[in-house]
Amino acid sequence: MPTAQEHINMIQQKLSMLIERHNGLLKENERLKKSVHDSTSELNLLREKNDQITLQLNMLKIGEPEESKESRNALEKKINEYIKEIDKCIAQLGDQN
Repeated sequence: MPTAQEHINMIQQKLSMLIERHNGLLKENERLKKSVHDSTSELNLLREKNDQITLQLNMLKIGEPEESKESRNALEKKINEYIKEIDKCIAQLGDQN
């Protein structure tokens, strides 16, 4: 049968392990908070870029003469590719949150 001192030692060991685990979880929590903050910032930047590109596309559609239809179509295709890529990034960031 363990003595009182042995019980105290076991409790102290368990307490030390719990404190160590708690500190590890606190560090992980801070790391995850930073990751969420970084992802949110990146998401906001991507949304802003997406809005700017969409605005540029709309402006190009309005002010374009008829003779540059080919260049307009090529530019529109490229902008649409950028928008799709940004949407993919936004979706990935949304999945992380």
